[in-house]
Amino acid sequence: MVVLNPNNWHWVDKNTLPWSKNYLNGKLTSLCTVSSDGKSKIELTQVSSITGDSNVSQRKGKPICYFDLQLSMDVKVTDLDTNKNDEDNEGIVVDGKLEIPEFMHDESDFPILSQGFDAFDGLVRSEFVPKVLETLLKYQDDLIKEHSKDIQV
Repeated sequence: MVVLNPNNWHWVDKNTLPWSKNYLNGKLTSLCTVSSDGKSKIELTQVSSITGDSNVSQRKGKPICYFDLQLSMDVKVTDLDTNKNDEDNEGIVVDGKLEIPEFMHDESDFPILSQGFDAFDGLVRSEFVPKVLETLLKYQDDLIKEHSKDIQV
């Protein structure tokens, strides 16, 4: 038997973009919170776009990952405080977007842009964006755990 990569010394790459799309869709679309004052509910309804690159590699026997992703997410804010006399007891609904132009492997501080939330923008930024950030920061560790075993020869 010929050993093509003795001691896992040479580069081995694995494209993890399909896995990343499934992972991020699963983790992010489950995010929902009620504001601290109980007057609003914020939920991520859909990850509308994930583009870019995501790879797990092995070099000199060590697994590494690198990714540069762009994400677009649809978010719905429901005003629970509106006094209405109809059956659903829910008030104003505002649909907006969260955009992440550069989610990268070597950055833990990256811009998350919001649009379309009108009066709820401050609420989304203060109470929901930190939950999105917390979820995204787990991605790199989970990516390496899931795929490093596949690149070791």
